[in-house]
Amino acid sequence: MNHLSEEWRIEFYADEHGREPVREWMEDLSTQKRMALEAAISVVLAERGLDVVDTEYGKALGQGLNEFRLRWTAAEVRSKAGRVSDDASAKSEKILLRVFFCTAGRKIILLLHGYDKAQHNGTRRQQQEIQHARRLLRESRTRNR
Repeated sequence: MNHLSEEWRIEFYADEHGREPVREWMEDLSTQKRMALEAAISVVLAERGLDVVDTEYGKALGQGLNEFRLRWTAAEVRSKAGRVSDDASAKSEKILLRVFFCTAGRKIILLLHGYDKAQHNGTRRQQQEIQHARRLLRESRTRNR
């Protein structure tokens, strides 16, 4: 596969204490969900960057905040991207992950916040998660001025 443009660099937002909420959240996911998200970040988000908001993987939420959506296994993500995958799992748990991100300079995606919508479904919860991501976006912008 020939890439005409360089990949986007993926970075994790770190708070004033150096904690990286998305990285910590990912470590607590089940193995299958974590593998799916890692595959989607490297195969989809790092390659498409901000363009994911124009696909089934993303949505622009306004004011620089975006949502990266995942509902496929690692094998399905690779297959959809035209990649060969040898980890086709027979039985899979429901994957409905959301990662909120923004851009942070040229070709940099900053992962702000994530949650498992399969475990915490509902409009009210989703709005709380979006508001939390907006707070982190504001903090990040304030600190990087």
